[in-house]
This record gives sequence, C-alpha cells and structure tokens, in this order.
Amino acid sequence: MSPRFRSLRLRLLLPLVMVSMIAAIVVAWASYRSGDRLSREQIETRYQAIEATLVGAPFPLTQSITQSLSDLTHTELITIGRRGNVINASIPVPENHWRHPPVAPETSDFQKVTMGSEVFLYRIFSRHGPAAGNDGVDRIAVLFNYNDLYRARIQAAAFPLATGFSTILLLSSITFWITHRLTSRLSYLQRQVNQIAEGHFDTEIPTDPIDELGLLGASVQRMSDQLAQMWQQLTRTQGEKLLHQLASGMAHQLRNSLTGARMAIELHRRSCSDSEDTTLQVALDQIEQTEDYVRQLTLVAAGKQDEDRPERLLDCIHHLQNSINPIAKHRHVALQWSVDEKLDDVMIGDGPSYSAAASNLILNAIEVGTEVRIRVALTHDQKCQIVIGDNGPGPPEQLADEIFEPFVTSKPEGLGLGLPLVRRTAQRHGGSVKWERNDGWTQFTMTTQISTTPPSPSANTPL
Repeated sequence: MSPRFRSLRLRLLLPLVMVSMIAAIVVAWASYRSGDRLSREQIETRYQAIEATLVGAPFPLTQSITQSLSDLTHTELITIGRRGNVINASIPVPENHWRHPPVAPETSDFQKVTMGSEVFLYRIFSRHGPAAGNDGVDRIAVLFNYNDLYRARIQAAAFPLATGFSTILLLSSITFWITHRLTSRLSYLQRQVNQIAEGHFDTEIPTDPIDELGLLGASVQRMSDQLAQMWQQLTRTQGEKLLHQLASGMAHQLRNSLTGARMAIELHRRSCSDSEDTTLQVALDQIEQTEDYVRQLTLVAAGKQDEDRPERLLDCIHHLQNSINPIAKHRHVALQWSVDEKLDDVMIGDGPSYSAAASNLILNAIEVGTEVRIRVALTHDQKCQIVIGDNGPGPPEQLADEIFEPFVTSKPEGLGLGLPLVRRTAQRHGGSVKWERNDGWTQFTMTTQISTTPPSPSANTPL
C-alpha cells in the first residue's frame, strides 16, 4: 500500500466523506423519486378536474374557448373529431398527426408524444353531453409538458443534494483540521520516541492536553525514565565488573613494585647517618597507604571486603597531616587544617579505609588548587564530617552528575577509580559523600558514622 493511503488523516477523512456522499446521493435520489411521484399525482389531479369539467360541458369547444381553457389549466388541449381529425388545438399540431398513432385508446396511463421540439404526456377522454354533436368534438386530448415534470423532479432533488454536499464540505474541513492536529501530535510523539530509542532518555515527552494522546505521552515519559534508570544501573554494573577485573590486574603488579620500594627505602634508612631526617618516614607512610589501596583493590576484585580495623579518628587525621603536609609544601599549596576538639574519644569503624578515602579527596584538591581548606568536625546528629575545599576550577560541567561513577574522570592520565572508592568507603561507614560549587570554591563533604568504642566488623557491602 502506498504511504499516502497509510496516512491516518486519510483513513479518518476518506470514510467520513464517502459515507456522507452516499447518504447525500441516497437522500437526493429519494427526493427525486418523491418529486416524480408528487408531480404525477398533481398531473393526475389536474387531468381529472379537466375531464370532469369538459366531458359533459354544455358549451361548444371553439378555438378561442380551447385556448382560454389551456391558459387557465396550464395544459395543452387538442379536440379530435370522430374521424380522428384535429378540430381545435392550443398548440400547432402537424397535419394528420392525430389521425393515426400516437392516438391511443383511452387508458388509465399517460402516454408520451413529441410535438416539434417538445415532449408531452397526454391522455384522451371521450366527450358526452348535449353539446357533444354541435361542435363536432368527439374526444379531447389533454397534454402536459414533460419538461415541467422533469424540472419538478430536479427541484425536489436539488435541495437535499446541495445540503448534502455542503455538509460534506463542512464536515471534511472540520475533520481535516482535527486530523491535522491529531497527526501532528502523533508525528511529534513518534519523533520523541525515536529519540528515546536512540538512547536520548532525557527527551521531554508532551503530556498536555490531558486526553488519550496526553496519557500516552505520560506513559512514554514514565517508560523513558525507567529506561534511563535501568541504563544507569546497567552501566554501573558493567563498570563494577570492569573495575573488579582491572583492580585484580593492577593489584598484583603494584604489590610487587611496592614490596621492592619498601625494602629499598628501609635499607637506605639503615645506611643513612641522619636519624632526624623524616622524609624517609613520609615515603614509608605513603608506601604503607598505597599498600592499603592495593589490598582494597585486591578485595574488590575478589568481591570481598577487608575486615574493619577501628582507630581513633584523631590518629587518622594526624596520619593524614604527616603524609600530606609535605606534598602540599612541595607543590606550594597553602594547606589549612581545622580539627574539632571534641574528637578526642571518637572512634572510626575502619581507620585505613577512612584515611585512604580522605587522602584521595585531599590529594585531588591539592592537584587542582593553590589553596586547600580542610575542616573535621562533629555534626548535630553525632556524625563525623570532613570537608575539603579548594579554589580550583572544579569538575567539568558535563561530568558533574557522574564523578562518583567508575571510570568517569577529567584527567587525561586518570582511571576514574578514586572517587568511586571514596563513595564505597563512605557507604561502608554508614555515611555519604557529596560535592558542591560555591563562590569559586569546590567543596567535597564526606560524612561517616562514629562510635566511642571499637565497632564490630560490618557485613560485606558490594561495590
């Protein structure tokens, strides 16, 4: 089927026009037949009245009287003698035209005859009475113009036919306008659905006005939202699988390298005469912290979680200060610490993972800013909150909503694994991590649960 005939507009408009046209033709034909029947009844009534008047008329039917009666009755009259000859007539009659056929015997039906260019219906009746022999008239033919009958039929059918076609035109115009609006909305909805099918789940689907199409648009919008959530979940799941595989390979390589580096530094420290040099200890602390990262990556690759090792929160902070301050100094970054004094007896569920997550956030800030502010305090609901702010440019706008997802990074050399591990650590400690941009500063906030006594090991939490 041609695309033209598959159009919904044509499918709605064509049946309506066809049905309306058929109805108009049927009504016009019925009116035509009704007009014909009424006209014939009128002719019959007029004929009977003329016959009743002239069949026994006492006056002679002269030419003048015949012409006058013809004008009064709006018919044509022809008087015929006993021999079939025309005596008087209201219209010109061809010679010997009524001596032979079409003169027909008297019947109850009208006959048709052509006189010149005119067609007539006629019927003949015999004349009786005292004046019948005086004027020589034996029979009288009454003729009705056939064109009058035809015009009556046309007039009877013309009005319903004109009304029908006017109605068709009006209905077609209204239907075309309605179908145009309907198909336009459907076409727009189709384009939006195609956008969703191509993976653009942020496509806005029109839901107004609230009708069947609006409800359909709302259903499509809900489907798009669910597809977006499913796609994000699928992407996250695939990313986690890839993270497990990548972590497994990296962990084995890094473990060997770190072991060699630690042994070299320890041998060098033993042979170094300056016992007050703290730079080697900083290097060892960094290697130890990196080993914690490697251990976490190994566990992530295996789908497991390290056992909790509770520590005092202040010990974790002091460890961070000792390891990060030299790095900030080397990079010429102004580093400001603000630690709440109420944290003396506060314990953190797992010190190594907490320190690794906080270190990741601080080192990211040092890489991009010239000034970094770190604030550690208790919240009103007795949670530990570490806030790291820097005056760097912040994450790119296109990655703002995805920076905590695996493999999402703006660094050319980055893998996008640091912030996902930070989020995993925060969730492991019963908290969360978020970021915001205010007055030219980028601020990451990690909130975790605390306790005054070492907590029991928590259940495994999948990445």
